[in-house]
Parts: sequence; C-alpha cells; structure tokens
Amino acid sequence: MSELRTVEARKADVLVALERQRDLWLATAGAAGRPHLIAVSAWWDGTDLVVATTATSRTASNLAGGPHVRLAAGAPNDVIMIDARVVESVAANQAPEVADGFAIAVGWDPRAVGEGWAFYRLRPTRIQAYRGYDELEGRDVMRNSRWLA
Repeated sequence: MSELRTVEARKADVLVALERQRDLWLATAGAAGRPHLIAVSAWWDGTDLVVATTATSRTASNLAGGPHVRLAAGAPNDVIMIDARVVESVAANQAPEVADGFAIAVGWDPRAVGEGWAFYRLRPTRIQAYRGYDELEGRDVMRNSRWLA
C-alpha cells in the first residue's frame, strides 16, 4: 500500500488534473429521474467547469430542468468525482469570451462546428479524489463549494 495523500495533496492533484483534463463524463437526469451520461469537453476556468453541448440535446434539456449534475474524470484507481450545479447557460455564438477560452483550453470551438451549440457553466459543490479503496476515507476535497484545504 502506498502512502495516503493528505487533503492538501489531493486538492493539488485535482487542480492539476482539471487544468490538463479536456474530457469528462457528465451525468444528468430528467424530470422523471432517468439518468443520462455523455462524454463532454470541459474547460476549468479556475472556479467553474464550462461544457458545451447542442441546445436541443437530451443533456441540455436535463440541464435546463434540474441544476444538479455529476462529472467524473480519471480511472478507477485515480478518481475525481465532481457534484456541481448549473449557474449559467448561453448560446455559443453569443459568448465570444467564453467560446475563445473554451477553444484554447480544449482544442475545438463549438461555433465552428455548427449552429445550436450552448455553453453551460457548472459550479462544483463537492469534489472527491481517491486512488483506490484505501483512499475512500477522507476523499472530500471540497464541500458546499468550499475547498477543505
């Protein structure tokens, strides 16, 4: 067994991963509570995660109907799990600064793909980081949108 990370070390690892990570899994649920999971490109702006999807998609509908989402990154032996809430949505063609930042961070621009794309700003409320079962205890690095270290 390797040495367990402190909350400070886990937070540092999460921040590095969010800066480097371009693709995450995004889970939403509709009004009936039926889960829906997609892969998304995400830009960490230092406070929020910004994701893009088509405004007519099931994901967009779920995001409009319920503000709570879950995102995941990593492998089973190095997990980052993020609970977040939608704080803003805007059409991609109406948000040039967001679109430019997103394009630089993830390597593609929804405005160039076609019409109907939107950005969703997701504010983390809880972040967990753990490497295997040994690190399940103490896995929270953020609660109530506040870093624990």
